Amino acid sequence: MDAVWKQFYSFQRYTTLLMAALVLVQPLATSQSSSPSFDGKSIVRRGAWSSQTVSLFNGIGAAGYDRNSLSLPSPDGRKIIEVEGERVTVLAGGKRYATKFGEKTNAELGWAPDSHYFFLTWTDGGETGTWHTQLYAVTNSGLRKHKRFEAAARRDFARSIRHLPLPAQLTEEFDRDFWLAKEYCLPNVVGSQWTNGSQELVLSVLVPNVGICRFASEFNVYRVAVPTGKILQRYSAREAHQKFDPANLPRIAN
Repeated sequence: MDAVWKQFYSFQRYTTLLMAALVLVQPLATSQSSSPSFDGKSIVRRGAWSSQTVSLFNGIGAAGYDRNSLSLPSPDGRKIIEVEGERVTVLAGGKRYATKFGEKTNAELGWAPDSHYFFLTWTDGGETGTWHTQLYAVTNSGLRKHKRFEAAARRDFARSIRHLPLPAQLTEEFDRDFWLAKEYCLPNVVGSQWTNGSQELVLSVLVPNVGICRFASEFNVYRVAVPTGKILQRYSAREAHQKFDPANLPRIAN
């Protein structure tokens, strides 16, 4: 009988974890983002980092098979991001423009409320790679990427991490030596949410959660100007969770 109960408990736990992992896109207010179009055959997941984004490459078919097919209109309905397999195109002004988004791993996209911009968050090396956030303007003449949009926030956070004191729990010499053998890792930058209409974007900048990194999972949140990326304000993790929607931010580790 004990074995039966153990099997039942294991199945319950597996089901709970599976349901938690399948986080689906929820309809968002039009002032925040646009909802993807559905063809009745697919479920589209939200992005991993923000509820204001849609994951471009992890659609699920009704029968449970992978279905990388998505049509994501802008809030005003005049522009559309279309995904077919690894092919991603942008429709604007009656023309179709090719992109290289299909080459970007775990890409997620969030339209600006005014439909003039979208941000794209992606990683260059899987879950443990470096995460980037790029800003694109969409016009009737095509796409324009704003270069180095994330640079100021990444640079500021990398500098601030190096000024943090050693963790208080490192009371033993062995523990301190072990911690000091770790590295200051290149921070990740992920898009969180639009604010002040479409004039500002909130970016989360965080230390990768890997064992070789000092202050792993530590993060700050930046409110930056669109399209320059100029830092308007920096928030600690706890300040950001009080001011912005936690569904759009990394979890606080401690």
